Amino acid sequence: MMRRGLIGFPLVLLALAALAVFQDTLGVSLYYITVLATLFFWVAQATSWNILSGYSGYFSFGQGAFVGVGVYTTAVLTSKHDWNFFLTLPVAAVLSTLLALGIGAVAFRVGAFRGATFALLTLAVPFILASVARLTSAIDGGQGVSVPVPELPEPLGFQQFLYLVMLVIAIVAVAAAYAIQHSRFGWALAAIRDNEDVAEALGVATFRWKMLAIAVTGAIGGVAGSAWALQFGFVQVEVIFGLTVPLLVIVMSVLGGRTYWLGPVLGATVIVLVEDRLAGGGYESWRPIIFGGLLALMVIFAPEGLWAQLRARPLLTGAVGAATLLVVFVAGIGDVLDRIVLTMLVTGVAAFWPLRLLPARLRRSAAAPPTPVADAPASEPASPEPKAEVVDALATDVAVSKSGQDAPLAIECRGLARHYGGVRALDGLDLQIRQGELVGLIGPNGSGKTTLVNLLSGAVRPTRGSIHVAGRDVTRLAPHAINHAGVARTYQIPRPFESMTLHDNVAMAIMFGRKPDSLARARERATEYLAFVGLKQHAASRPADINLHQRQLLEMARALATDPKVLFLDESLAGLNPAEIDNAVEVVRRIHTSGVTIVIVEHLLRVVNLLAERVIVLNRGRLLADGDTQTVMRDPAVVDVYLGKSGRTVPANDAGGEHA
Repeated sequence: MMRRGLIGFPLVLLALAALAVFQDTLGVSLYYITVLATLFFWVAQATSWNILSGYSGYFSFGQGAFVGVGVYTTAVLTSKHDWNFFLTLPVAAVLSTLLALGIGAVAFRVGAFRGATFALLTLAVPFILASVARLTSAIDGGQGVSVPVPELPEPLGFQQFLYLVMLVIAIVAVAAAYAIQHSRFGWALAAIRDNEDVAEALGVATFRWKMLAIAVTGAIGGVAGSAWALQFGFVQVEVIFGLTVPLLVIVMSVLGGRTYWLGPVLGATVIVLVEDRLAGGGYESWRPIIFGGLLALMVIFAPEGLWAQLRARPLLTGAVGAATLLVVFVAGIGDVLDRIVLTMLVTGVAAFWPLRLLPARLRRSAAAPPTPVADAPASEPASPEPKAEVVDALATDVAVSKSGQDAPLAIECRGLARHYGGVRALDGLDLQIRQGELVGLIGPNGSGKTTLVNLLSGAVRPTRGSIHVAGRDVTRLAPHAINHAGVARTYQIPRPFESMTLHDNVAMAIMFGRKPDSLARARERATEYLAFVGLKQHAASRPADINLHQRQLLEMARALATDPKVLFLDESLAGLNPAEIDNAVEVVRRIHTSGVTIVIVEHLLRVVNLLAERVIVLNRGRLLADGDTQTVMRDPAVVDVYLGKSGRTVPANDAGGEHA
């Protein structure tokens, strides 16, 4: 599908190039060529920004830095060192990419640089570069730099030449954005945008993908800036490194839609053409007010952008746009740009017009397809036998439900400790879990259960001690590497990727799990895992449209799809009613039967009694008890921890709802 889509870009390139090459024959005004060249520059810049900030959610104010490096590379090399213009383009791309990688190496290695802190970091970069350029005579020295016009190929004029250069860069940028969104690269960035920590735990090497994204952003921004230096003619620090570029690309991308490859193209088209009409009508001073208000309205009423609104009402907006365009051309209203801008505005109104104010027939055709709601039955009952394909995938490393003292070690902790200042969440824990076991991990609140799960999955690093998975030391590995070693987990509060369907949530895990698969194959296999936990009929739903029990089952399906050796279920039955608990217990049993070692952290003793072959009890960060379920449940020390010295012994076969 992606390859078929990419075929269209050369065709668009040829069609648009013909406007400049055959300008006189087609009767195209030079003014339109100039406006389109400007549009191509902003399309490239908005698309560049969107690859990092839109796809991954890392909001950047540093786009001006990449543009500035590109502009000054061409300006300095052509004017002071007599370089050929075309040779400066790859140099600008390389320098901007190196700058981007430097920013990424600093920001992405430190977990605190997310959200506002990352935005502030990138905001500082253009100002730093501006000071360097101003203070360095070899670059600018505060005097500005003239950009010579290169020798132009016959019979092109300057504006036609610039038009073609910017067209090629814009088409390459948009094609790159399209290819990224429809590849593993784009899926990784989407997962990072939705929940970076969960993506890492599912096997996504988040640092690597973010570095690739910021490198592409830097390269496109730099090469587009390099070419656009010709338009400036004379470059100055104050003009190049100001806030105009970052603010405009943000408005363009947010307006068009940050999560779509076509969003920045749509946003840039609207902004450039409206800005041109404002300037032509003498209203240029109103530009900040209009664009600022437009951005505020989009953030409040349509955070997904114009493209999402248009896709939600394709028939209505398409019909309104076509009809408006026909009317304005037949009526001869204004010039071509006036007609296009008027058509865009009317179509935009149709995209946002309240459905209740439309005639009934139009309302039915314009409305988006109904979304499944969470009032449906909790989930289809677990099928009595697991799907053969899933069992085969899970049972490749361990014998099904075969555990014991002779089984190999799945997890081994030695002297494991985690301190938070003076608080010792875990303190010198020694623990062994063997392949094929189903272990219950219990303890009072604050005993260190979730801290242990976080340590074993790599979410936090131990203060001291070691962790081995199947004999491999994973103590200092990143979470995605620990996942690839065979460890998966769920979360107390379900943390699905909200922008994806249930089907794609699971496909993500298959693509990046212990045995990564192709996008096409992952999407085929995802249905089997959903059927395994009883969610197949909800495959096309979004996480927001299902209830808590179904979200917990989605967590299990997604973790299972990474092909784990060991699965940690962190209070996966919390908040469920008795019928839902019984259903979840059956799913857990089937996962265990398929060959996965399970450690279940649970407060419900009923669930622990039903499932666990062995129970580990933590208290104040230390191991309190470890043994078979009946023995541990009758241990006086365990009873004292839960019920006090006057409490009763908890029967091992109690089916009630006591909380651990």
